Amino acid sequence: MIKKTLNLVMILCILVVMNYRFITNTIHEMLGLFTLLLFIMHNTLNRRWYTAISKGKMDLLRILKAFTNLLLCVMMVLVVITGVLISQTVFASLSLSDNILIHELHILFAYSGFILIAIHLGFHWNELFGKLYHLLKIDRTSSSFILLSRLASLFIISYGIYASFTRQIGSKLFLQHVVTDWAATPSLIGFIVDYAAIMGCYVAITYYLTQLVQKIRS
Repeated sequence: MIKKTLNLVMILCILVVMNYRFITNTIHEMLGLFTLLLFIMHNTLNRRWYTAISKGKMDLLRILKAFTNLLLCVMMVLVVITGVLISQTVFASLSLSDNILIHELHILFAYSGFILIAIHLGFHWNELFGKLYHLLKIDRTSSSFILLSRLASLFIISYGIYASFTRQIGSKLFLQHVVTDWAATPSLIGFIVDYAAIMGCYVAITYYLTQLVQKIRS
């Protein structure tokens, strides 16, 4: 229960901290540090994974999970380093805030980490929600549940792809300095919905690809 609550709070923090427009710089930096603390706590609670990474058979899925997790850790470290270097409040004495390249690298690492978190969730979707389905007595093998879940996934993937273009995610990942059209962003809620859909898109794609690999392997 503690892990699930921690994960939920961390995801909500990430969705908010990703949008600099709706929160002041001070809140952005403080919330970023709080998110980092949650990330460290998450890794501490799951520290057994690190000790077991070299044990057992390394199949394709396990290799991909390990690569995703380790790359995510690297991205978080780089986000923190670049964040400190462009800090205007918490680490202002260390700031190189006029350096556009560091700003762009901070955005690159932040969005890469955002996508990697979504992929990480996709790999562990069954583990995260298996007990919840059991608690709510949801029969995941029923035709109605399968139909509704696939329709929901299709909608999330479709809207997530659309939001990826409207929010110019690709430009942020290719170090292109983007000034977002703020007039096209009606509210913080609208931003969170779009970014939740983008995250959900990667979660769903990863989950279904994982299921496909498992079926082929079996």
